[in-house]
Amino acid sequence: MKIGVREPVIFADNFKAMIDWYVDVLDFTIVHLVEDHYHYCNLKNSQGILLGIADSKEMGVFPSERKNNTVVLQFEVKNVSKFFEYLKEKGSNITFGPSYDKKDGFWYGGFNDLEGNPFWVVDDKCP
Repeated sequence: MKIGVREPVIFADNFKAMIDWYVDVLDFTIVHLVEDHYHYCNLKNSQGILLGIADSKEMGVFPSERKNNTVVLQFEVKNVSKFFEYLKEKGSNITFGPSYDKKDGFWYGGFNDLEGNPFWVVDDKCP
């Protein structure tokens, strides 16, 4: 059986605000937007990362404590400290870090999106 990769989907309580946050803060662009019989948006950034945003109520999903998600998306950036400074300027919630892993020699940290979905961030030296 052949399985292909599609975009991870983030369920949003406020569909429009979440799209705006990913476009404004993380520099994603809208590549496809559905607003007919349901609301769904495909986003892509300049490095080719794909994300989907779906209206949670329309999909029958009612997120509770998003910090308890069992799946965490992880991004790689060149400079974690500089990226976190940028996130702070944009009013984003940093959950931990930046921290340095002495054993493996890389920087890491975490932040939340507009609705509290957790993300991890590592630099390009992370194994």
